[in-house]
Amino acid sequence: MLFSKLFLRCPKTGRIRGLNPKAWPKWTLLLSGIAATVWYLVRVVPKPSRAAYPCQRAAFPIMTGFLVYVGSLAGSVFAYRKARTLFKNKKLLYGMLFLLVSAVSLFVFILNDAQPVSAANPVGTAQGIFPGRVAWVHNPNAAMWRGTGNYWASNVNPQAEYDKAFTAGIECLSGGTDDATSWDRIFRWFNNAHGRAGTGYQAGDTIAIKINQNNDSIPAADVGNRSNANPQSCVAVVRSLVNAGVPQAEIYIGDPSRAVSDNIFNAVHTPYPNVKVVDYFGNNGRALGTAFQTGAFPGGDGGVKNQESLCFYHARYIVNMPLLKGHVGQGITFGSKNFFGVTGITPVWQNNGGHPGNVSLATFMTNANFGGKVVLWCMDAMYPNVNLDGTPNPNWAEAPFNGLPASSFFMSLDGVAEESVSFDFFYQHYAAEVDANSGYAGAHVYMQNAATATPSGGTHEHWNSNALRQYSRNIDPINGLGIELVYINAGTAAVEYADAKAGMPRSLDIAGCEGAAVKITLPRAGEFRLTIYTLAGNKAGEIAGDAGSAGINIVSVKSCGLPPGAYLMRLTSHGAQVVRQVRVVK
Repeated sequence: MLFSKLFLRCPKTGRIRGLNPKAWPKWTLLLSGIAATVWYLVRVVPKPSRAAYPCQRAAFPIMTGFLVYVGSLAGSVFAYRKARTLFKNKKLLYGMLFLLVSAVSLFVFILNDAQPVSAANPVGTAQGIFPGRVAWVHNPNAAMWRGTGNYWASNVNPQAEYDKAFTAGIECLSGGTDDATSWDRIFRWFNNAHGRAGTGYQAGDTIAIKINQNNDSIPAADVGNRSNANPQSCVAVVRSLVNAGVPQAEIYIGDPSRAVSDNIFNAVHTPYPNVKVVDYFGNNGRALGTAFQTGAFPGGDGGVKNQESLCFYHARYIVNMPLLKGHVGQGITFGSKNFFGVTGITPVWQNNGGHPGNVSLATFMTNANFGGKVVLWCMDAMYPNVNLDGTPNPNWAEAPFNGLPASSFFMSLDGVAEESVSFDFFYQHYAAEVDANSGYAGAHVYMQNAATATPSGGTHEHWNSNALRQYSRNIDPINGLGIELVYINAGTAAVEYADAKAGMPRSLDIAGCEGAAVKITLPRAGEFRLTIYTLAGNKAGEIAGDAGSAGINIVSVKSCGLPPGAYLMRLTSHGAQVVRQVRVVK
């Protein structure tokens, strides 16, 4: 109990997010400031590029806060004493000036003492129904490969678990309750910003899904364990769109610059025979992706051609589905680089004239024919790889992965936010790959440029630490302007709002004793509990708790006795928890 009081905890996740100054002796905070200052100066002064390292980014706000704190206090005391001396010597003008300096320094000291320092510093304009939201969907029951056989084999990748994870992600991003309502809200949000206000998906609208087949240069049954798109991820996005009412014939999926091997083609084509699978060769049932629209991508660098594959150029919507992988040169190859494959490059990479630079990568994010058409950014991090090629090395040591594959999707309606979160995860686990190529600062320049473009492509920032993984909207849900990272364990419990209103409200309204209906999905039968908290993290009461059945449970929750306002509601079940914001209304 005493230990828990030493730290400030996030009311949403319960994770430690900082020290509780009131619970620590003053000298420990003083030592922390001194230690952070010494550590920063010793490491950064000899090599300034180290300022971008995560440990130095963590130490920097502590150091600056400490220096401002000490400097303002010392300055105030010095100026006050100097003013007294000048007044005694009847030098009134100089005395007033020093008194003013003392007052300003004291004000800075008080302000610094009262305001917490946020590690987040977002740039750009957040996009999405819930601006800046990134759904981190983790399903440990999806990527079950343990090193034997093919990592993509269906017997170690249950399709139903991939489907569950993908659906959970779009529900989180949209406020929907299933594939149909989620996609309808996403399409309507997108169309409101693209000249089709008030409309959802319309007949004849085509959707192109860009996957990453970089290591598939010739038609083949498969390419062994070389890192390519996961068949189950491809099926999950197609299945979700078809469930939402999109005709199969209006869906394209593939990589126009590479082959789509049989293991992916068969996985998609067998259940969805009218979906068009696109690749470079256009044989054995594939559609040809090498017809281009010229003039579609002006102003690129790094050998990027000014053209775009027709199936993507004519698509109304694009779903960008890259892989979490490293790359020589840039250090990473994410959603932006995934677009390189629709600009007319060939399977023989040596003939492609180089790689896109930061200008092209930023433009891919914002150009109307590329990032401007993306209705969903979905980073496939089921089996990450430190390298571009070769067998994935997906096992991450820390919780919640616990030495198993990452088995995650990072999904967003804000492409820059998705790239930013993906980079933070990648750098946490594969920092050496980035440092050996473009370096930490160089790898994400294109994200910053896309965020600060006109119009902005989204919001960019980095989390406050590898342990906390908090962004500005996690730290301050009310005033934060950047990213909100929402963790979903799709293998355990999920909570959704059965009565979400049109317009996708940010919170569920509970009308006092009249209550509201909440849809709870449990992976298996067992007890669950709903607890309501204030935004400060104080428990306000238990509002529901019972034995639930496997699957969907509709629960009536009431808030009798609670004053109107914003609260947090936490569902706990089977050792997992999910938190959503709610609002009590009269």
